Amino acid sequence: MPHGVGARFFEVCSSTNRLASDAALEGLQGPCWFIGGAQEAGRGRRGRAWTSEPGNLYASLLFRPSLKPADMAALPFICALAVRDTFIALGADADTVRCKWPNDVLISGKKASGILIESSARNADALDFVVIGIGMNLAHFPADALFPATSLATEIGQAVPVQDAASHLARILYDRLNAWNVADFAAIAREWTEVAWGLGCPVTLRTTGETFTGTPVRLEADGALLVTLDGGHEKRLYAGDVFPVNTAEQEGNEDASHH
Repeated sequence: MPHGVGARFFEVCSSTNRLASDAALEGLQGPCWFIGGAQEAGRGRRGRAWTSEPGNLYASLLFRPSLKPADMAALPFICALAVRDTFIALGADADTVRCKWPNDVLISGKKASGILIESSARNADALDFVVIGIGMNLAHFPADALFPATSLATEIGQAVPVQDAASHLARILYDRLNAWNVADFAAIAREWTEVAWGLGCPVTLRTTGETFTGTPVRLEADGALLVTLDGGHEKRLYAGDVFPVNTAEQEGNEDASHH
């Protein structure tokens, strides 16, 4: 772990995000990683179940930034870039590793990682704590996921120890968080856009209560995904999911973020 960053390891746990949040409520200042060998109650965005078998990385970082809740827009994209860097450091071909809006990382067009960020704020002016939950498919992946999935071992043809992934991720995310200039979202948006999946091509987009086809253009400086609709109209999305055309209409075990 980087200097000053703690770590707690659990062979089996309910979920690493839950452990980190509970520790924060009990007064742990952090920064501290919570890493589980397996999870019994892993969850993703919107409460989706997350398959959590041994061999993959399930990790959550608790920290207490001096930020307002409104400053958080860049954090999911910083984390996605850090996960992408980690996959590359572990042997993945950089050209195949892409970030998928809003918070996933793909290898060869298949989901290999999900991110779930949770936070607690005393008021609109101060965050109490932030938990960054990251799941990386190192050894295995669900075969019946709504969005096609893969693992790093499948893509590079060799096993990667969980400890190696955790070490790289902790260092890379530490460096990216320390370099974060809250006043300059545009630089993060540009970097993310350069390595994003699905830009310039028709995709299926799903938001609460609405599914439609559009062409993502770029990440805007406030965190919105700019999408061109049929007829040339533009739409800005702040939450939702992106799928290959028609995929979102299928049902399945979505392997979203993992905590």
